[in-house]
Amino acid sequence: MQNRLMVGFTKKIAVIGIALALSACSFLQKDNFTVVGEITDHGNECVTFRAEDGTLYALANKASRFRPGDKVRITGHMALMTTCTEATTLIVDKIVMLSPGN
Repeated sequence: MQNRLMVGFTKKIAVIGIALALSACSFLQKDNFTVVGEITDHGNECVTFRAEDGTLYALANKASRFRPGDKVRITGHMALMTTCTEATTLIVDKIVMLSPGN
């Protein structure tokens, strides 16, 4: 009985340790940058955005009110883990409409 409790306790500690490590990595690698471009219709799971340099990004948050064709300026950072599979994912800290799409 005591072994069974220790195994359960050890698993919980391991999960907490992994969660803390991932959050620390996310905090340490938060290099914000700003890009300008256009919301696209390439995304199934997440809103997508094509930067002026041609790079396609998936936007993990704060972009659902924008529509394909909207020109926007985004400040954010790269996501370490995401459910977006369309492209490299940005965690959006700020998004500003520059001009609406057609």
